[in-house]
Amino acid sequence: MTGAALVEAMVQILVSAFAGIGTGMGEGLNSFATSIFIAESAISVMGSFILGFAAISLALSLFRWCLNFLTSLGARNR
Repeated sequence: MTGAALVEAMVQILVSAFAGIGTGMGEGLNSFATSIFIAESAISVMGSFILGFAAISLALSLFRWCLNFLTSLGARNR
């Protein structure tokens, strides 16, 4: 086996290992999200709580941004 073939084989092993790890992690996250959010083809109670708190957080941050913008008259919008 030549040096180039050896390096090619090592790279192929590493890439296939990374692909396998990525596939496994993706399947695990998919089943985790499905078990949290979906209960009998509808959003579960836990999913409703998560979405509700996310909506409250988004509304408060947008309100704070608008309030900062209006009080500074657009001079220092952070």
